[in-house]
Amino acid sequence: MLVIPVIDIKNGKSVRMVKGLEDKTVFYSESPLSMARLFRKENAKCIHITDLDGAFSGDMINYNTIKEIVDKVGVPIQLGGGIRSFEIAKRLFDDLGVYRLVLGTAVVEKIDLVEKLLAEYSHSKIVVSIDVRDGYFVKTGWTEKTDIRGVELALIMKSMGIKRIIYQDVSRVGTLAGPDFEGLKEIAEKTGLRVTAAGGIGGYPDLAKIQELEPLGVDSVMMSRPIYENRFPCQAIWREAEKVDTSLELPKVK
Repeated sequence: MLVIPVIDIKNGKSVRMVKGLEDKTVFYSESPLSMARLFRKENAKCIHITDLDGAFSGDMINYNTIKEIVDKVGVPIQLGGGIRSFEIAKRLFDDLGVYRLVLGTAVVEKIDLVEKLLAEYSHSKIVVSIDVRDGYFVKTGWTEKTDIRGVELALIMKSMGIKRIIYQDVSRVGTLAGPDFEGLKEIAEKTGLRVTAAGGIGGYPDLAKIQELEPLGVDSVMMSRPIYENRFPCQAIWREAEKVDTSLELPKVK
């Protein structure tokens, strides 16, 4: 199972929102670049970045910070937050150089954008994040609850050509209380899509339980807080033994 570290950026800093609430934010680092380099040093194969400012405003407020990570860290970057127009997506792909984009709010507000991006960049470059609260899709930085059930939206996206979704119950995000296992199982079984689990992972036991869903298509997991807080065997030892010199640029992955 692929583990994808997450860097959430707010006001240029690395943070973690708790339960999808903007006023419950855990601060981690002044430098998202340093966090990305640390994850790269710990052999991350891919890094997910969420532009929280973009998720709320729809603008690329942290563009320069994200570009620095893309240019200097050397692993594929998956990016979400505020991607609500083709022009923004094109700039992120062509100018910024991100590997894959994650759509959220846009899939219910601008469904034609999904069609256009799939036609231009293919399903391998576009992922839809099914963010739910009480089973219903939430949008605009998780602040607005819609009347669309997460499973229903995932099936609509599948009919349009989406092959992978990220699934998370936002009430669990940042809590370390465990992901929504039943929701993960349901959406994987009913859609047949490839699923990346997120939201609430607290440590290795949760990873082991998620891995049991791999035959259903749950093949990867995104997390931040348990990695930041060294909640995995040997992780603290790796970090002590492999100090990151942030003045050095890491080589590009071939």
